[in-house]
Amino acid sequence: MCGIIGIVTGHPVATGLISSLKLLEYRGYDSAGIATMQNDQVWRERAAGKLANLEKKIKDNGVSDGGIGIGHTRWATHGAPTEPNAHPHIIDNVIIVHNGIIENYAELRDELLKGGANIQSQTDTEVIGHLISNQLKIDSNIETAVQTAIGKLTGAFALAIMIKGQEDLLIGARKGCPLVVGIGDVEGHYIGSDALALSPFSRQIIYLEEGDFVFASKQTYKIFDQSGALVKRDVNYVETQAATMDKGNHKHYMAKEFFEQPDVVQHTLAHYLNMDNNEINIDAKLDITKFDRIIIVSCGTSFYAASVAKYWLEEATNMSVEVDVASEYRYRNPP
Repeated sequence: MCGIIGIVTGHPVATGLISSLKLLEYRGYDSAGIATMQNDQVWRERAAGKLANLEKKIKDNGVSDGGIGIGHTRWATHGAPTEPNAHPHIIDNVIIVHNGIIENYAELRDELLKGGANIQSQTDTEVIGHLISNQLKIDSNIETAVQTAIGKLTGAFALAIMIKGQEDLLIGARKGCPLVVGIGDVEGHYIGSDALALSPFSRQIIYLEEGDFVFASKQTYKIFDQSGALVKRDVNYVETQAATMDKGNHKHYMAKEFFEQPDVVQHTLAHYLNMDNNEINIDAKLDITKFDRIIIVSCGTSFYAASVAKYWLEEATNMSVEVDVASEYRYRNPP
C-alpha cells in the first residue's frame, strides 16, 4: 500500500508533496522521498523511517523551488527499507516512483545487467526506470517510448514519472494498482494513489482505468488506454475529508481503527435495518445453494477477519470455506 503523489503546476511543489504524503501515512510505510525539477536540475531527498526523518533532511539541506515533483511512501518489497532503495529513483533522465510488484523483474534485471546497466538498488522500480531510459534513446517520442517500455512489464504497478528537461510533463500509468488524476481549479494537474492524496489541491478527479497512461502538463492532459488509443475518462467531483484520515487523539492508526469498529459495524448493518418496522431487509439475489464451497481472498487484517468468518460461514451454510492470502491466490490452480 505504498503512496504516490505527483504535481505539475509551475509553482514550488515541495511543501505540497510533503503535505500529501502525510495524508497517505494511513497506508503504512517504511521509507519516503520526494524529487522536484527546475532548470533541468533534479533535486531529491530520501530517508528511511518516518516522514519526520525526511522533513529533517529537507530542513537541513534546503528546499527546491521546482514547479514539478513526485513523492512516495514505500513499503519494502524488493530490497530492504534503506535510503538507497527508497523512491524516487533517478536513472539517467528518468525520475520514477512506483507502487506494486513487477513479477518479471529478475529476468528484466538480468537482461539489463548483460547490456551494461549500472543498477544501484535492490528494487524492481529501478528496472522500470532503466527500461524507459533505454527506450527513450531509441524513440524520441516520449509518449510512445514510455508506453513501449512499460509494455514489457508483468505484474501490478502504479507509476509517476518525470523526464529530465521536461518541466511541464508529468506521466502516470497503472495496471493492477489504483491511480487517480486531479484537475486544478485554475491550472496544474496532479497524480495520486487515491483521491485523499489530492484533496489539498483538487476536487475534480479522474479514476484511471486498467492499463491507462496519462501525460499531464500545467494546462492540459491526455489519457491513452493500454492499446495506445487516445481516450476520455469521466471527471468525478469528490469531497474528501482529510480529517477522517487523521490519527486524532490516538497514538497509532491501528488504535484509531479499533475504536472506530463499533461505528463501522453500526453503519454497515444500518443498510439492512428498517427501524420504522423493526425488520431486516436483505435483497439476496445470490442463491448460495448452487455452490459447494466458498473461497475468501484477503490480505493483512482482512485475512484475520476472513479466518474468523470461515467458522461462521461453515456453520451457517454447511459448506467448505477456504481462506487465501490475496497476493498468493493468483498462483494457485485449485481443483
